[in-house]
Amino acid sequence: MDVVQEVGLYVGAASFIGLVVFLPLFLSQARDIRRLRMWSEREPEAAEQAVEAAIATARVAQQAAVARATGAAETTRAEVRAAARDAAAMTQSPAARVAADRPATTRITAERAALAQPTWRRWISRGPDTRQLMVIVGGVFALGLAVALISLQLSGGGDDVAEAPAPTVEEAGVVKADVDVAVLNGTAVPGLAAKVGDDVDTSGYALGVVTNSDVPADESLVLFERGHEEQAEAVARDLGIDAVDLIDPDSSALADGADVVVIAGEDRAQF
Repeated sequence: MDVVQEVGLYVGAASFIGLVVFLPLFLSQARDIRRLRMWSEREPEAAEQAVEAAIATARVAQQAAVARATGAAETTRAEVRAAARDAAAMTQSPAARVAADRPATTRITAERAALAQPTWRRWISRGPDTRQLMVIVGGVFALGLAVALISLQLSGGGDDVAEAPAPTVEEAGVVKADVDVAVLNGTAVPGLAAKVGDDVDTSGYALGVVTNSDVPADESLVLFERGHEEQAEAVARDLGIDAVDLIDPDSSALADGADVVVIAGEDRAQF
């Protein structure tokens, strides 16, 4: 009876110690289970994703194993074929091995055909070396420079032709210093005749009478005595006047015998 009590005491003490030891583990497991339940409620698809990830990992491992096995098998078959070829070659006689190789005549014919190709074709197939490439670049640059110089020369020659001076009045048979030009003011603008007279004098003509006209003129015109039409056209060209006509008696009287008479009109007053 004492032994039973003593054993029961020991069993009770051991049970208490085991309970004390396993109680924290139980509480920790309960806490983890609660966290897993909360996580599964927040992310219901997480479990399926974990299963799919595990399946994918297993599949990749299986494929890798199959690939390794297939590679090993291919290597083994290649080694077997190579060994078979070596064995077959060893069983052949030297004459058969020589006959199996490409005949010397075939090699010579192929090499001769390669040498018989034109130089330019061999050069294209081989490509230019560094020195040849530099020569090509230099030639292209020189050609471009020559074309540019020729273009500039041609364009410059064209400009020279376009800018060639027009024949002077003297070259056309008119000597300006021998042409007597009178200027009449056909407007009410004071000093206009004197201004046009300065233009006549600057152009190189002999300035004659400068006075007012009896007849008003809206547009300027150049009048000439008979036989001086060519001189009148030269004066009109130098002064920028379009109208040229034979002189009337009144203007001739005011011009006091001038060869050419310029009547300054209202258009001249705007200059």
